[in-house]
Amino acid sequence: MTMREFIGPLGLALMTAIAAPALAQEAPAQPEGNAAPAQVESTPAGDLQMGQEEAPQAPKAFVKDTFKDWRVICVEIEERESCNMQQLMRDSDDNAVAQISVAPMPPAAAPRVAAVEIATPLETLLSEDLRIQIDSAQAKRYRFSFCTPQACVVRFALSAEDLAAFKGGKGATVSIVPLAAPDQRADIKMSLSGFTAAFDDALSTMSGN
Repeated sequence: MTMREFIGPLGLALMTAIAAPALAQEAPAQPEGNAAPAQVESTPAGDLQMGQEEAPQAPKAFVKDTFKDWRVICVEIEERESCNMQQLMRDSDDNAVAQISVAPMPPAAAPRVAAVEIATPLETLLSEDLRIQIDSAQAKRYRFSFCTPQACVVRFALSAEDLAAFKGGKGATVSIVPLAAPDQRADIKMSLSGFTAAFDDALSTMSGN
């Protein structure tokens, strides 16, 4: 969803008046030896440009709050804030290797209660999917949705039970298989510290509370 931009109507009456179709006229016959007067060509009305509206500027995101390892990111859309929560996941050398975004969903989306998007490096073996394990629970497997020039993305929804597991967990592991090493698995640690507070904050913003 993008922010709507309201633009006042242009005063086109004058332009309409001067852009009336030009009538083709023949030059009057001249006595032999005299040059015909130069003609000034009129631009047909259909060739006059009408101008184009500039595309609305995308709403700017801002950090609304930080809850331990999670940030609540918001954009203002039509005078309302729309928020999700994000975490940049890093490897043991503190390099950013993946990002997760979680957004509360409205009651009408039930049984889905949250939308999740995880971005991983481009050189990921997509056929091996992505796995998430919370603490020592059984891992869940998710198919990749698409790739962009920057990353490969998994999108999925959480049920109320899934959300409760995230809220109650101490940590999670995101596992992918590198394209260059299909016999290995890369495990990326995800902190769940601050997850509940960040989710509740994003939810309250969506609800207008």
